[in-house]
Amino acid sequence: MSELIKKDFGTRVRALREQTGLSTKKFALMVGLSKPYIIQIEHGNRNISLDTIERIAAGLNMTPSELLEGVGSYTRN
Repeated sequence: MSELIKKDFGTRVRALREQTGLSTKKFALMVGLSKPYIIQIEHGNRNISLDTIERIAAGLNMTPSELLEGVGSYTRN
């Protein structure tokens, strides 16, 4: 996974989490991940599995494809 996609995905996760009014700690507990792990994802510092994407999407009440919508939609040089 490229650094740009990880950053883009992390930014999307954080924005969606904040829109739901959930703290990092509360969200981490909901999806069964640690708070530091969620923070690393949101900062684009983790290369996560499809299982983790599915867990995050479920915590945000969306499908994995909805969660990934727009991620990496920038043009390549």
